[in-house]
This record gives sequence, structure tokens and C-alpha cells, in this order.
Amino acid sequence: MHFALIGCRRSFENCFCVSMGTNKIDEGYDFSINSVADGKVQINVPSSTTIDSLDSIFSENAISTADVTPDFVTENKVMVHIPDEIPAEIIKDKLWDEYTSRCIGCGRCNFVCPSCTCFTMQDIYYTDNGKVGERRRVAASCMVDGFTNVAGGGQYRKTQGERMRFKVLHKIYDHRKRFGNDMCVGCGRCDDVCPEYISYSNIIKKVDRACKELAAGKEAE
Repeated sequence: MHFALIGCRRSFENCFCVSMGTNKIDEGYDFSINSVADGKVQINVPSSTTIDSLDSIFSENAISTADVTPDFVTENKVMVHIPDEIPAEIIKDKLWDEYTSRCIGCGRCNFVCPSCTCFTMQDIYYTDNGKVGERRRVAASCMVDGFTNVAGGGQYRKTQGERMRFKVLHKIYDHRKRFGNDMCVGCGRCDDVCPEYISYSNIIKKVDRACKELAAGKEAE
């Protein structure tokens, strides 16, 4: 697998990548592309690239491979703060109740998310021959009804508020506990596509505020 890094000169409206520390990548890519004036591009091929022929490929096409630093943004209009510690009491906080009525469970936030990878399998039968078909791997969403269905008719996280809680805490708490970094990259795509104008960055702010209130309550005791 090879990775091409596309430089970014301006922040998008709902992006908060700086807060998530994902606005800049120093290694792990095979080449980077910066878009410059008149449709031209600048290419950076790091010495650690795994593709030996890249320099010759770009030079043959008259593309400069000089020492170029990939473009990256240094500030966003949207800023968030991930709490250092998220207490277990946050699970029962009333902040999640809002999304039981607001969220319609379309799953678009998951389907456009670059870090969501859940999938399910579907058996497709062909109309011309019912005995022939294929098994397809299709995207699945923790925000869609039926995702947590189990044998015997059981269902976990029945309300949209419960599903929102699971998604949010998985991306800013569970993943960090397991792997040392947050799952959310702060791209803001979920905010862009939500038909109910639910802002993921605002949810993070609410979680941060609720955590501070819980901490203040414990200190008062």
C-alpha cells in the first residue's frame, strides 16, 4: 500500500484538525503534492519512500521534485479540547438525550468518516437465476437501526442518544485508551453531511464541559 499526501493551504469550514493534531504529517507517505499557480504542482519525495522509481517518473514529466515542504494549515475556525480524563459517569449524562430526538439515524456521518471501518455482509441473489448470487461486503453504521441486533431479538443501544454516545466516546476515549491516539481526525465531514445540522465538534465541547462539571462536583464533595 502506498500513500500520497495532498498539501492543504486553507482550513475548511467545519474542520478542526489542528485541535486533533492531524493537520501535519512528517512521515509515512511516499510523495506529497502541493498545488501552485497556473495549475502546476510541487512534488516532495521523501528519502524514506518505498517506491524507487518516483524521482525518475516525475522528472520525465517535467515536475520538480525539489525539497518541498507539504502545505498544512496552522489554525481552524473551529477549535475543540479533548478532556484528558473522561469519567464513567459521562455515560449517564443528560447531554445525550438531545440526540434521541434530533438524530434521524441515517448514518451519513459514519459513511463519510475516514476512520469508520465497520461493515456487514449481504447475500445478493440474481433475478435471472435465484440459485446464483454473490456475497458483498457493505459499509455499516453504528448510528443506523439494527446495527446492534443480536440473536433472540435483543438490541443494544436502542435510542439515537445511546448510539451517539457510543460513537463519540469510541472516537475520543476508547480508541485512545487502546492505541494511544484519538480516532477522530477532525476533518468535519460529519458536520458537512448531517441533514439535521448536528455538529460533532459541538458534541465534543459538551463532553468537555460535562467532564469539568463532574470534576468540580467531586472537588466540592
